[in-house]
Amino acid sequence: MANQKSKIKVVIADDHQIFIEGIKALIKDADNILLVGEAVSGEQLLNLLNSKEVDVVLMDVYMPKMSGIEATQKIKASHPDVKVLGLTMMEDAKHISEMMKAGASGYLLKTTGKSELVDAIVRVQNGERYLSKEVSMKLIDRMLNNTQPSEQSGDRTPSITKREHEIIRLIAQELTNEEIARQLNNSPMTIITHRKNLLRKLNVKNTAGLVKYAVQHGLVD
Repeated sequence: MANQKSKIKVVIADDHQIFIEGIKALIKDADNILLVGEAVSGEQLLNLLNSKEVDVVLMDVYMPKMSGIEATQKIKASHPDVKVLGLTMMEDAKHISEMMKAGASGYLLKTTGKSELVDAIVRVQNGERYLSKEVSMKLIDRMLNNTQPSEQSGDRTPSITKREHEIIRLIAQELTNEEIARQLNNSPMTIITHRKNLLRKLNVKNTAGLVKYAVQHGLVD
């Protein structure tokens, strides 16, 4: 059993009390998480952060007067060590991208379950980024559906081949090299080579890095 000092201190920010109660029910039995507050507006959240020690904020994107995106920007400016996890029913890449650009460390849909929520809180507290599988697919789909820029446009985004597009999609679906090879009728070594080329071409370390790259370099709206 973790003591209170070692627990991750969490605040929930959402303008719907019923959602706050739902999240509280999910994390109340987690040994390593301690709920230290809740807020129904961005202003209330910022005041709370000035009076309590907080590690992670579970942030709704849409709140009255001050959106979760704006609140995240203010938090990162005044409390840079506080991590923000975006939580919303919205599944479109635009809002995911805006939340990440504002400084969020991760993004989950409100339909997430207990195990994923607790895992995401722990991982962002440890300095990682976390995007649920559904969110990753939304971002990658938007990236792959964008029109390839022409050389005359001056866009320096690396070009990705049709086969690389297929492999990125399958990687995002959590298929192994062997499974991808069978689906594309290639050898596992060929898929490994494509993986390495994608990581080098996009200058990322893994799938999460690919999604982060897509957000930071405007490959999603």
